[in-house]
Amino acid sequence: MYRIAVIPGDGIGPVVVREAKRVLELVADVWSLSLEFVDAPAGDTVLGEKGVALPKDSFARIRGSDACLKGPVGETARDVIVLLRRELDLYANLRPARTLKGVSSRFGNVDLLIVRENVEDLYKGIEDVGSDHAFSVAVYTRKGTERIAKIACRYASQRAKKITVVDKANVLLSHRFFREVAAEVIRAHQGISYEFMYVDNAAYQLVVRPERFDVILTTNMFGDILSDEAAGVCGTLGVAPSANVGDRYGLFEPVHGSAPDIDPETSNPTAMILAASMMLTWLGESRSDEKALAAGRAVERAVEHTLEDGKVRTRDLGGSAPAAKFTDEVLRRISQGSR
Repeated sequence: MYRIAVIPGDGIGPVVVREAKRVLELVADVWSLSLEFVDAPAGDTVLGEKGVALPKDSFARIRGSDACLKGPVGETARDVIVLLRRELDLYANLRPARTLKGVSSRFGNVDLLIVRENVEDLYKGIEDVGSDHAFSVAVYTRKGTERIAKIACRYASQRAKKITVVDKANVLLSHRFFREVAAEVIRAHQGISYEFMYVDNAAYQLVVRPERFDVILTTNMFGDILSDEAAGVCGTLGVAPSANVGDRYGLFEPVHGSAPDIDPETSNPTAMILAASMMLTWLGESRSDEKALAAGRAVERAVEHTLEDGKVRTRDLGGSAPAAKFTDEVLRRISQGSR
């Protein structure tokens, strides 16, 4: 049995999480997977109700689970997701970006993966603010850089075997360190080519020639920014999932935010459903569970076919279908093609 902690989040979060859970419940039934969902409230709403964005009991439920499915939160990201990444040592942020049929984009063949170091850099939280100053310290360690570079190599070996290391090594000595340590790791993996690119050029190349990238290995802050840019290049944040993983735990969420200014029932659950697919795949790989792997692939295919068909589109993709109707179509396709 897999125990899944669920953070509903804020804004559209509870709705898109609800829809992802519907998908997980179906595939659990079809593939005989035992999933137990445990609510672990966190975010802006919880802060208003309890005075803390991530209550101790929620954290305990998350730590005691096999994986976490997290909806977007609002202004409390620092106190929720950044804290969880540090406390659970979720040092790798995996953000795939690819063009999907049925989702409008200037490009037709983008398929890249951003591997973002997830617990160091400026997000380490070493800061001070005074009346006349403010500073944040960027931290890079050999251990942190080596292990994220190994993750990049692992995924590059499954793809086109090419890594682009993105940094600002021409200005920052700390980034020169990140580059040199990453290169040492990559060179030890035979068959993987690599290149270096400054972040300003990488941001430019993403909007003019995104097809040139396969795996982008980068720092915490640059990965945060470039992954949103890559999602925009592929059409919309609404279809972009992400994974936060460490050696023993995984947390899965959409890249987009809580969108408090729209009716949650009209939201697009695609990114959340694809995050659930990534969770199934991660469980399958880390637990050698072929059923979970098959279920993850089926969810991804069903979403892709629903988008490509285009008969059921959410408002952000030019249609009028509410979140639940889009999910209904995904469920129908899973049921028809699951065997």
